[in-house]
Parts: sequence; structure tokens; C-alpha cells
Amino acid sequence: GVEIGDDTIIAQYFSAHPENHVIEDTDTLIRHQGTTRKKIVIGKNCWLGSKVTVLSGVIIGDNSIVGAGSIVTKDIPPDSIAAGNPAKVIRSR
Repeated sequence: GVEIGDDTIIAQYFSAHPENHVIEDTDTLIRHQGTTRKKIVIGKNCWLGSKVTVLSGVIIGDNSIVGAGSIVTKDIPPDSIAAGNPAKVIRSR
């Protein structure tokens, strides 16, 4: 469920979650509703800082940097620097 490109570096405590719980039916326990899976893709020559979390279906473009402690919930374009919770592009490289 996770693809990591060549020459990407990842700091300690990285987590990736290509699976998510289905929650639509409020009359059924969440644990009984199943899950969905969407692949996570991290491009080539990226740098992910310490304690970065990447959620289901996210694509991080080539040559991008994600700041420490960020939670990536949406795609990050190539050649970007992103940080925060949720992670947002703060500038281009």
C-alpha cells in the first residue's frame, strides 16, 4: 500500500496509513463497517522529517520536503515544501 521513490530519505517515527475505516452508517459499529484502501505514493528524492504521518491515497511529488511532525492528508505537488497539521505547501523549491 506504500510506494517510496528512489533516493527518498525518511526520518525516524514515520507512519503511513493506506487504510481507512468506513464510517457512514451511524447505526452500525465502526469496527463492523469495514475499511477502504488507497495506495500512498512518495516520489523520488523527497525528504520527510521526523514524525511525519501520511494518510490514505496521498501522493507526494518528486523532490518535495515535508516538515517534521506534519500530517499529510492531501497531495503535495512536485518540488514543494509542506508543513503543518494538516500539511500545506509553504513554498516551492
